[in-house]
Amino acid sequence: MKKKLWKVLSTVTVAGLAASTLTMSAFADDPTTIEMWYHISPDQATVLLQMIDQFEEENPDIKVETQSVAFSELKKQVTIGVAADELPDVTLCDTVDNASFAAMGAAKNINKEVEEWGEINNYFDGPRNSAMYEGEYYGVPFYSNCLAIMYNKDILDEMGVAYPTEDWTWDDFKKDVEATSNDDHFGLTMSLIKSEEGTFNVIPFIWQAGADYDSLDSDGAKEALTMINDFYQKGYMSKELISMTQADMCASLFATGKSAFMVGGTWLTANIANENPDLNYGVVTFPNYKNAASPIGGGNIIMLKEDHRDASWKLMQFLCSKDNSRAFCEDAGYIASREDAVAESTKWTEDPILSVYVDQLKIAKARGPHARWPEISSAIQTAFQSVLSGEATVDDALSTAAATVKDIIG
Repeated sequence: MKKKLWKVLSTVTVAGLAASTLTMSAFADDPTTIEMWYHISPDQATVLLQMIDQFEEENPDIKVETQSVAFSELKKQVTIGVAADELPDVTLCDTVDNASFAAMGAAKNINKEVEEWGEINNYFDGPRNSAMYEGEYYGVPFYSNCLAIMYNKDILDEMGVAYPTEDWTWDDFKKDVEATSNDDHFGLTMSLIKSEEGTFNVIPFIWQAGADYDSLDSDGAKEALTMINDFYQKGYMSKELISMTQADMCASLFATGKSAFMVGGTWLTANIANENPDLNYGVVTFPNYKNAASPIGGGNIIMLKEDHRDASWKLMQFLCSKDNSRAFCEDAGYIASREDAVAESTKWTEDPILSVYVDQLKIAKARGPHARWPEISSAIQTAFQSVLSGEATVDDALSTAAATVKDIIG
């Protein structure tokens, strides 16, 4: 009887062990699932999602779930996610937010991975610096853009104004804006809205005059804002610009032939192609003054969770490879953050419009970078809006902004 019972128990035990082994094997074969957020448009996301499908094919042990988050909501959702401990593994973010995400503990330090990767030196300086915080990497640049000056060739021909060249100066810029302003069209269009877009458009002139966010009460900053205010008050710019986004101003003013010049980025070339493909325009680098400068924009990929660090880094490496960087940016209307990707693309090196932006990107720099950049940017926005609305003088507005920034940065 005991022998029979032992045989039964042995059979059950062996069967149980076999089932357990099968179950463990099944779990071992389950892929690691990571989540990625992105804030780009549906058209731009098509290429990104195709790349992720390819990544999953090449890495069957990793599954990537994706979620689209509105650009205006991304920072808020990440901040909420930090508090609730509910974050994706990786996300795209605006370059200017990389440092602040690192400071709040959201973006993980990936300095070791980046240095072992050995490809970060293939990047333009501006995008690369935007991914750093306190000297170490907390992200990898994915795509870039910068600002330059677009000009309507037909308006300049009509007004007898020569096309600007890369050696033009602030004096040339002022004369040309004035000369092309009349009842039919404005001389200049730039976003002056109270948002990061406004700062993005205003700060290159502050830089060109030898100032920065930590010297807003300097003569250089005052000179820059005085020039912008003069354009605005004299009617060389539309009064509606204080509430216009970059896309709005392009559609309403430049693409319709109502502005001779526009401060604009690479992505607006696609807007113009859709809104007025016959527009006869060119692009030139910013006018020269004390410094040559343009701000970079674009997106970085950051890691937000440690749970699946290896899988997350593998995805980041894949998306940021030279070939994928080039493929995404060519399709999405951006400039690749990698110099080696740009060098291999005739789209950027030979196109008369995009090649100017590549030249501008070589000297473009990140806003900040600073952990509390949104607060600094807000002080800049308040300054230029109060001047344009007539609520404050240039000196008073910038003195107030400088004091605010001093309190922020210590």
